[in-house]
Amino acid sequence: MTVSILISETMAGAAFNDSLAGGSSGIDWGQASNGGYTPLTSQAANTGKKSLWVKHDATVDPTTDNKVFIQQYSGTYGGADSAANDFTTFKNKGYASNSSTSNNTDGLYSGLVVEMDYDISVASQFDPARIGTQVFIFGDGVGSPQDGIDLTSAFPIITDSMVFNNGGSPVLATTPVAGKIGKSGDTVLGDNSASYWRFYLESAAITGGIMQTDLVWAYSFTA
Repeated sequence: MTVSILISETMAGAAFNDSLAGGSSGIDWGQASNGGYTPLTSQAANTGKKSLWVKHDATVDPTTDNKVFIQQYSGTYGGADSAANDFTTFKNKGYASNSSTSNNTDGLYSGLVVEMDYDISVASQFDPARIGTQVFIFGDGVGSPQDGIDLTSAFPIITDSMVFNNGGSPVLATTPVAGKIGKSGDTVLGDNSASYWRFYLESAAITGGIMQTDLVWAYSFTA
């Protein structure tokens, strides 16, 4: 049987279906200003993020080898440049990121960033000191052999993101395994992966406009 995944903003929510420039649908990260990030609530308090919850409909076995990467946008392009140039920009921003502050007060954080520690504190979320272990920048393999820019270099989903749905409340999985998401009700592996996301824009950015890229979640399954 085919096993499908669902990616939503809440544990019990519907799949992302934001209307995107050009007419396709997916995830709208919002608008970032120079030296900031999106989604942004309070930069001083290091708050604001997009949550991604991932689960699947397998009934027998867990999905395995769960990993994530970006690639050139495959939808109907509606950005300010081109799909190919946007992908290059995403990669370059990740590679150039050199911040020491989670909230980008030094203006050096840039690119699409995922925080894979579900239980992280607000003060510590997206901490650049944890890049390569729990925080990952697409385009930048600092502290890791992966860059997250194709299937070969995709970022594996780590154990710290695994939770299970305990009657509507998320609870940390008891014995999670990296890359594995259990079937519904699996308290050991967890039946959801929960991660947090931001797009950071460096202070020195000079080119504005809409950028688009594919975010790809890869996995293996049996039934």
